This record gives sequence, C-alpha cells and structure tokens, in this order.
Amino acid sequence: MRHLIFLAAFGGLALSAPAHAAPTWAGAWGYAPADSGANEPEQPAGTYRYRVRLTQAGDAMQLTLSNAEGDKPLGVAGVTIASPTGPLGTEIGTNPVHAIRFSGLQSVALPKGGTVLSDPINAPFHIGQDVIVSVSFSTPTRPGRTNLGMEMAFAPTTPGASFTPIKARPYLSLVSIRAAQAPCTVVAFGDSITDGFLGLSPQTRGWPGRLAERLATLPAAQRCGVVNMGISGNRVLKAGRATSALDRFWRDVASVPNVTHVIFLEGINDIGAGSESGPGAVTADQLLYGYRQFVARAHALGIKVIGGTMTPALHAGYMSPAKEQTRQTVNAAIRGRTIFDGVIDFDAAVRNPSAPGDLRPEFDPGDHLHPNDAGLRAMGDAVNLSLLRP
Repeated sequence: MRHLIFLAAFGGLALSAPAHAAPTWAGAWGYAPADSGANEPEQPAGTYRYRVRLTQAGDAMQLTLSNAEGDKPLGVAGVTIASPTGPLGTEIGTNPVHAIRFSGLQSVALPKGGTVLSDPINAPFHIGQDVIVSVSFSTPTRPGRTNLGMEMAFAPTTPGASFTPIKARPYLSLVSIRAAQAPCTVVAFGDSITDGFLGLSPQTRGWPGRLAERLATLPAAQRCGVVNMGISGNRVLKAGRATSALDRFWRDVASVPNVTHVIFLEGINDIGAGSESGPGAVTADQLLYGYRQFVARAHALGIKVIGGTMTPALHAGYMSPAKEQTRQTVNAAIRGRTIFDGVIDFDAAVRNPSAPGDLRPEFDPGDHLHPNDAGLRAMGDAVNLSLLRP
C-alpha cells in the first residue's frame, strides 16, 4: 500500500505538502564523496541510477549532489526519482518518474569541489522505502571506486544503450526528508568498516544499515534516521582517501540536517599507514588528540559523539605487533569514557576470543581487516540504542 501511495503521489496533484505541517528536515541517507584517482575509468556522458533506502519518513525530499573531491567540473543534464519495480535492482519499468529541479532549473553545473541542493520534492516517503534516483550527466565523469553491494547502474547517452550494474561512489551524497517528527538523526562516521567495504548485501549497507533496521522498529518518538558517511581509506589526522576526518567534519556531519548524534569509528588507517617507529609512526596520544578535536567540533554544534572501539586487524597487511599495541592502547582509552559521550565496543563484538588481535573466523573474509556481512551485522547489533535517545 505504501508503494501505491508513493506512485499515486508522483502521478498527480498529491505532490503538494500539507500547509499545517511544522517541517523538520532530517538526514535519511548518505554517501560521503571521495577522490577517484587518475587510474579510475572515465565514464562517457550518461545516466547513473542509484537505489537508495530511506531511514526517515516524511512528506518531502531533498537531494544533494556532490563533486567535492572530483577532478573537473561536471554538467548535470537532469535528475529524476521513481519507485523500483522489484525488491532488487534498479529497474523502474513504467513507474511514474518525477523530475527534480535545482532552484527551478532542470540542468545545472556541478563545479569541481562543489555541491548542489535540489528543490523539495513533495510526496509521502516512508522508512525502509527504496527509491531509484537517476542522475544524468552531459559531460564525462570519473566516479570514485567502491566495492559495496549498493545497487547502481549506468547507461551512456547513446541510442539503444541499456543500464548495466556498476560499482562506483555515487555523485548523490545526501538525501534529506521533511519529517513531521524527527527526534534524532545519527551520522555513522568512519573509514571502510563504516563505509561497508567488502559488505556485499544490497539490502543492508554495512553496520549502519543494520542499525537503521533496528531503529525502524522503535516507536516514532525514539526513532532516529541514519546517514552513512564512511569513506574507505579515510584517516583522522591527515588526508588519506579523501580529506581528513577532522577537516571533513564540516562537510559530512555539520551539513546533515537535524544531526543529533555521531557514531565515530576511525583510526586504524592512521595506525596502519604510519611507520613502524620513529617520527612517521602514529602514536596513541596523537590519535586521541584527533578524537578530542573531532568531539570539540561536534559539541560546539550541540551534537553528541559516541565512540566505537577499533576492530581487530593484527594480521592485516599494514599492521604489526607494535601497531596492534597502539590500537589496544587507544581502545582502552575509549573504554575509559573520558573522550566520547558514550561507547560502543565494536572490537568486542567481532574479535576472536582466543586471539583478540584477530577477527572471529566466521567474520573474516580473508583480508583480516574488514568484517564480512555477518560481522557488520554483529556490529550493528552491538549498538546500545539507549545511547541514541533524543
């Protein structure tokens, strides 16, 4: 029935919002932008389709497109939304298609380093609803790589071209919903383990997706939206993949409407990419300084930060016993509850009881660093929902 209401709204005059509503815009989905690198394949002018699962309900939607870390300006020829035809895939069949405008314009420039925000799309939207967002570019694009199970497809602008699946970071970076009641919005912030790298489920994107499923079962007054702003390869203290966590706070957290909580899980790339010893090594004190700086930024905006312990990685390619000791020292400080507003022990949720420096065998896909779908689900289940009370 919800699907039918959604389609009917797109097809007729129901696209007007109730005049009596007291709107609250809130983040409902996110995908932080990251650099693509010169070796990434360039796509010709064409259309990307992204399947987006909403974590907020409301009567209107806004889309943010981002070229924040792109290598050149892009031309957006048009954007549309529609319902998918089935439980999987990006096909829309003959479902009604609604065109999106940007300050009244159908086509807009997306500058290098810039973002554009759409006009509101007035229609009913529901928690757990999947929406197909189609973004057409009049210029070639070079999207960043990804290995996620998120469903997306691409078709070039040539006669008879069909959509084929593609794995790439979307140019769609944020979906916001105007909600009658939005008591809390959680930004999941971190690196590949938050991003969901090696998590191949198209239904649930990483541990934040599992968290969103759990939150969706709560009464409306306790229900938070979830926005996943993880970036594979990101670091806390300096640029790795994308700009540092400290610098991207303003872009990927402060920009999310109604953000009330951040779940912060990051630091393993700082440790792993650092030297074994000497000036190039990242120490526990340096990383804890970065954590405190991040929390200070959030507290200045009234946002609570829940800290997650770093998950095991002893036998990952860039780790060593000395670096493992740094991870353990930082995790002990996190558990000491003097840095963050709350703690989630992700480490305890996925570590091997007989070898605490390693993932549980059933959660290790073979790289000894990134939990698989089962491990990411265990991480989502480890979040104490009372930490996210409005």
